[in-house]
Amino acid sequence: MKIFGGKKFEVFIDKVKLPNGYERELEFVKHRGSVVIIPRINNEIIMIRQFRPVIGKWIYELPAGTIEEGEEPLNTAKRELIEEIGYEAGKIKEIIGFYASPGITTEYMRLYLAEDLIYVGAKPEPYEIIEPIRVNIDEAIKMIRERKIEDAKTIIGVFALKELLK
Repeated sequence: MKIFGGKKFEVFIDKVKLPNGYERELEFVKHRGSVVIIPRINNEIIMIRQFRPVIGKWIYELPAGTIEEGEEPLNTAKRELIEEIGYEAGKIKEIIGFYASPGITTEYMRLYLAEDLIYVGAKPEPYEIIEPIRVNIDEAIKMIRERKIEDAKTIIGVFALKELLK
């Protein structure tokens, strides 16, 4: 049973039958999915410092966004790259995909690497308070270890890029 329907997700309470035959009531968020982008220029990545009202603080993140209804994930990545940091990518490819939090949501995130960047000007949404920053990859890893980067999708993205560059 749907108990809420919003622009980005829906909330359900349903009875499910598990593979072992056990039935339980399940509360979950149905989500269209999202993208995360690693904008790379040489040995640096472009991240954003963004105010997140849900947690009430500024955090460091990779550019990301929700897939709009009917939109292809690659087009979402291209759109978010321009909106949040103002770059178009000459090359962009999907690296990995992962579930954000499979215990409570269907949200599947696709991680893209964007290279050969050309600045065209940022076009953030009015509700997005964003400051783009360029960070050396090793500095980003240090920021994770020092808990300056706390965002899971960004942590996954930084380590995935480090592994890719080996």
